[in-house]
Formats: sequence, structure tokens, C-alpha cells
Amino acid sequence: MIKSDVYERTGADTMSRSSFYFVMGCILSWGFIATYIVSNLTSSWQPGIIEILVIGLVIPIVGIVMSISGSALVSFGGFNLVVIPFGALLGPVLMQYEVATPGIVSEAAALTAAITAVMALSGLTFPKFYESIGGALFGALSALVVVSILSLFIPALSGFTIIHYIAAGIFALYIGFDMWRASEIPATLDNAVDVSISLYLDVINLFIRILSILGKKDD
Repeated sequence: MIKSDVYERTGADTMSRSSFYFVMGCILSWGFIATYIVSNLTSSWQPGIIEILVIGLVIPIVGIVMSISGSALVSFGGFNLVVIPFGALLGPVLMQYEVATPGIVSEAAALTAAITAVMALSGLTFPKFYESIGGALFGALSALVVVSILSLFIPALSGFTIIHYIAAGIFALYIGFDMWRASEIPATLDNAVDVSISLYLDVINLFIRILSILGKKDD
């Protein structure tokens, strides 16, 4: 999961904190709508490895880099370079799950939305808790990345359902953690866009893991 330096920024607020959260919500809503639309358009697509690397890694990294520009407009362009490519790659994956188990994508989306709402609220309600787990959470995420890489060479690893549960827990906690950190930075339009990128990645990763868990239950 790629992160920018948005949480290290200092300065003065340019909008109220409630307006800041409202803008974040609007941006995230657009991101999920765009992802949904694009995923429907690419449901029958069969990308090759080069296309996956370019669309799923290179273009989103460009989007993340654009988010550190200091311009809300440029950052929003970067945000779209994250959500649209992810939607393109999700399309074929979601179609496979839906064909195997009709309704599973909607169920995963509903569970993700519920967990996201609870964890986002917890990030604002329990700031001291999230402040205390930052290091452990980063360590857990790093270990998950290592396991994910190893699973490319050891396919049996991806068959352990417990890994998906742990991953879902990590990304759920990251939603709360990023919401807590969002409450600490200046309430500016550019920061709202950049925080939305981090939260979008948290939620999408959580959704993918929940989908994997539900898919394995139906095997």
C-alpha cells in the first residue's frame, strides 16, 4: 500500500474540520463510483502481465507522486490515476467472483462499507489508541507485503484463509489510523484530496480481502 507524505504537513486550516471531512467524503465517493464504472467496462478484459504492471503499479505511483504537488487540482488528477486503473484491473476479478457466486460482490461491498464506517468513526473517537499502534501497524503491513510477494512463488500460501483475515484486520485498522492522522493535519483542500488517496487504498484493499474470504467460504 503506497503512502504519501501528506500526514507530515503543517500549516493553517483553510476550511472548518467538518467541511474538510465532507470534502473527503465527496472525493472518496467519486473514487468508488469511478472504480465501479470502470470495473463494469473491463469485466471481460484479460490483461497480460505487462498491462497489469503498468496499469496496476506504474500509473498509480505517478498518481501518488502528483499528490505531493501542493495543488488540489493536480492532486485530484493524481487521485484519478489511482482509482481508474484499479477499477480497470478489478473488473475481470469481480466478474470471476460473480460468475462463481452470484451476489458475492454486493455482499463484500456492503460488509466493506459497514466496517469502513465503524473504523473511520473509531479513528476520530479513540485517537490515543491509534497514536499508540502506528509502529506495530506498519510492521504488520510490512510483514503482509512480504507474505504477498512470497505467495507469488509459493502459491500454497494464498490458500491459507487466516492470511486474508489478518490482512482484512490490518487494512480495517489502517482506516481508523488514517482517519486519526487526518484529524491532526491542516484542513486544506489539497490535504483532503491526498488523505482520500490513502483512505481509498485502505478501503479497496479491505474490500479485496473480504471478497477473498467470502469466495473461499463458498468453495
